[in-house]
Amino acid sequence: MKNAPIFLLFICIILSGTADAQKLSKKFSFGFGFDGGVTSGTISNVYSGAGGITLRAAYHLGPGFVTLTSGGLVYIPKSIAGVTPKAGVQIPVKAGYKYIFLKHLYAMGEVGFSSFTTYAAVAGTVTSFSSSGFTYAPGVGVQFGALDVGIRYESTAMTGGAYNLIGARIGFNF
Repeated sequence: MKNAPIFLLFICIILSGTADAQKLSKKFSFGFGFDGGVTSGTISNVYSGAGGITLRAAYHLGPGFVTLTSGGLVYIPKSIAGVTPKAGVQIPVKAGYKYIFLKHLYAMGEVGFSSFTTYAAVAGTVTSFSSSGFTYAPGVGVQFGALDVGIRYESTAMTGGAYNLIGARIGFNF
């Protein structure tokens, strides 16, 4: 918590400057975001929520932006009888389109591939289980200069069921 004032100062400096981030006159932008959300579907039996950081590149095309998003989410485990779950890690790589339908409002759709690794302690030994699958993520949001705030439903189809996340992202574009 000692670093919280420094972090807030950094955010204020970023937001106070004049930013060209994702203005329709700008061809290319890059940003990062803090993601979080709650799980639903099969994955909610093991994990209650997730948080992480994503990186997004965007290229202006038509009335919106073509996007490429990647990053990492760490899932928060629930306790399960006989198994002590540790963190789950999802690494998505998604491409999509961010359609600006009003001055500050957008709708976005992304598709891609996610790798998911679960770590658990079984009989005193930490083991990992990996899987991967097709990911899709529709969402909506608002953007004001460099600030981008959105919500989305993200689903990854994997063997044994879908891993779903109802998430939010606070991002900063440059």
